[in-house]
Amino acid sequence: MHPHPVYSKLSVNLLDTKHAYCALFKHHIDGDLIADIRLRLNKDLALGNERFKSEIEKLSGRRVIAGKRGRRLGW
Repeated sequence: MHPHPVYSKLSVNLLDTKHAYCALFKHHIDGDLIADIRLRLNKDLALGNERFKSEIEKLSGRRVIAGKRGRRLGW
């Protein structure tokens, strides 16, 4: 079995790779933040402040801010 390519790219030697991988999980993430990340990921929305989300919409040409639910009036 071979390690995942991204894991292998963390460092050139095995010991440093293990330390780098463990460091990725060193900090605790609040449950509310994890829930927000999951929600936005599932809905394909951006996570950040309003300025960031607006810039992402301009650059990508895609809507990344949740719109109103339901059909538009007069549709």
